[in-house]
Parts: sequence; structure tokens; C-alpha cells
Amino acid sequence: MKIRPILPQDAANLVDIFAHMSSESRYRRFLQSVDHVGPTRVWQEAERIANTPPEVGRGVIAFDMTAAEEVPVGVARYVVVEPGVAELAVSVRDDYQSDGIGTALLQMLTETAVSAGILKLIGTIQNENEAIWRVLNHLPYAIRRYPQGTISEIVVMLDQPRNVATKTE
Repeated sequence: MKIRPILPQDAANLVDIFAHMSSESRYRRFLQSVDHVGPTRVWQEAERIANTPPEVGRGVIAFDMTAAEEVPVGVARYVVVEPGVAELAVSVRDDYQSDGIGTALLQMLTETAVSAGILKLIGTIQNENEAIWRVLNHLPYAIRRYPQGTISEIVVMLDQPRNVATKTE
């Protein structure tokens, strides 16, 4: 696997990752159904993400290097919402889930965020999304969880090391 920063030419790779996500995976990522979003809208969103200026957000993309050509398999990114605070997102195509890709992506993204001066990564996660909770539990940072019905708001405290005994579940 190779992980690198998202580049402007990665729009097609982002579309490919989205195309290889099931309805359930898309729902878990976007917290709403996105099955009927047209290809033009998907492409526009991928181009917007691929061309995000660094002061607005950053991301990393993973590729499977064992195939004949590089296969895009996952992406993690953040968007700055206020100074020192950014919203995070992670997507891994279905046929590569449970291979540690989400964990590797999020670890690299947190390193990128720390070097950019981000102190907190925030997100909204479904409580039943066991995969992302496992990924978060691999991070070396304190995580605050605020349950709200079927979802939880989380804050990854990039300036606070995790107490090994503290888990998000």
C-alpha cells in the first residue's frame, strides 16, 4: 500500500473509491443516502476535494500497489472549520475494508493535521459503526465522545496523548 497527499489529478481516483462503496458504506460516511447522486455531481465534488487549498483542508489517499496498476482504495481528509479545528472524514472502498487501510490513513492524516497546527479533529459517527470506532482506538490521541441518540460527536485531541486505558467504545 502507498499513501500520499491528495493531488489535483486525483479527482478520478476519488470517484473510483466512491463507486466501490456500497449503499451502507456511503450512508455511514455521509450520514445520509447518496445513492441517487448523479455522476456529474460526484465528479464535481471529487474535483473540489482534489483541489482544496491547504489552508482550507488536506487529505491523503491510499493505493493498492499489488495490482497491475495503482488501485485507489481509501481516502482521509480534513476541512478547517475554525482556527485549530477541522472536521475529519475517512472512506475505504468495500473490498479493502478490514485491512488496516482506514487506520493507516487516519494516522497519516493526524500527523498532517498536527504539522499544520490543527489541535482538534471533529466528526459525527454512527454509534453502530464498529469499524470506525476500531480505527479511532488505534490513534495515540485522547478522544472525547458525545453520544446523541444513534450518533456521536467526537473530538480527537491532537495535543493530548491517549491514556492507554481510555477507549472510545
